[in-house]
Amino acid sequence: MGEKESGDASEDQRERILRSAALVMAERGFDAARMRDVARGAGVSIGLLQHYFDTRDLLFRAAFDWSIDDLIARWRKGSSAEPDAWRRFGLLVRELADDPDLRRRCATWIEFCASAARRPELRDGVRRAHEDWRELVLGIVESGVAAGTFTPAVPADVAVRSVLAAVDGCDLAVASGSGMGAEDYAAVILATARSVLGVRE
Repeated sequence: MGEKESGDASEDQRERILRSAALVMAERGFDAARMRDVARGAGVSIGLLQHYFDTRDLLFRAAFDWSIDDLIARWRKGSSAEPDAWRRFGLLVRELADDPDLRRRCATWIEFCASAARRPELRDGVRRAHEDWRELVLGIVESGVAAGTFTPAVPADVAVRSVLAAVDGCDLAVASGSGMGAEDYAAVILATARSVLGVRE
């Protein structure tokens, strides 16, 4: 049996359940996450969880997919209609860094990547997020190169992968509790991008 929608339960309630499940996964890991913790966090009964999701794995896989979609939506929101490529990249970085739940988001992403390494059924979601993220940044870089704002010393795809590696490293630093905060997070990513892309302002 798959996921079932209840006419009595609102979409807000469903999203609250999925958000709670994502938080539980970030704290405990996919394999150790428990439905009772999700129910407590969402303020619902286990029976209601089971009304939406027949099994624990269906619940956590749905939460995984929901979190990936939420992450991609945040990235796209950050890359607004700003015409200048460098300012557009800066807006994207600020959207990431200014997340009020920065540590939770970073921890969730790191846990998802680790879980996907152990569970093949989760790999498509992580791969999709990586590819969407890469395409988003590549589009900014290509427009900056075309406008003469960026003069990377390496091919654009290599420059993008270097920037993305810096983001992943900062996510890991934040998630691990190393002391990196939002301002350092943004500063490191912007400095890396400025150097790799050969930014001209």
